[in-house]
Amino acid sequence: MKTHIASNYQEMSQQAAELIIRQVKQKPNSLLCFAAGNTPLGTFSSLVEAVHEGRINFDQCKFISLDEWVGLGASDEGSCRQTLDHYLFERCGIKEHQIHFFNGTSDDLDSECQAMDDFIRSHGTIDLLLLGVGMNGHLGFNEPYADFEGVSHVAELDSITKQVSVKYFPGQQDVQKGITLGIKHLMQAEMVILIADGDKKADIIKTALQHEITNEVPVTVLQRHPNVYVYMDEAAAAFIR
Repeated sequence: MKTHIASNYQEMSQQAAELIIRQVKQKPNSLLCFAAGNTPLGTFSSLVEAVHEGRINFDQCKFISLDEWVGLGASDEGSCRQTLDHYLFERCGIKEHQIHFFNGTSDDLDSECQAMDDFIRSHGTIDLLLLGVGMNGHLGFNEPYADFEGVSHVAELDSITKQVSVKYFPGQQDVQKGITLGIKHLMQAEMVILIADGDKKADIIKTALQHEITNEVPVTVLQRHPNVYVYMDEAAAAFIR
């Protein structure tokens, strides 16, 4: 793991964005996978700015989803797709044909998983994966005790994930499950960027970097990945300095 400690959230977000910009310049038709949630929003903002400045062009890229809340779709505020649409895809002029996303409202979630696995396989592998980390160490919706050999699947959400979920939704949402890429997909990605900010993430970042590898804390598996960049602000890095 290559670790970088930024002085603040904005600097951390810009550093992560610069790595994405470098990847797309090197391979304009990259297959990209970006987490939703609050942590990546600064990185998205930096990428939008770079597009408007002509420093990056996503026209040849393809985008896949990391995960989605089961029961929510693109029109639902707080869904992963709605977040990426609003903060990245629409602002960067990314077209629908470039996006392959889990449909959390589908009546056949197994088919959604199979379609995602087939899509990734047809493109070889994910070129760059941008991840946040949950308070319980989850990656996407690979919750504690997730199968390290798992591919796309539907997961029962951990109690901590369900507690944290309320901040994403303007109204009451009874989310119980998520649909997600598996750990195997994450580990096969050519490059992984893990971002974390704030003192609330200090404990889990220390665990991610220094704890033994265990599926009880899924993020620890990234220690085995050959090409991981970890970007943190000073607060998130408080216990590893």
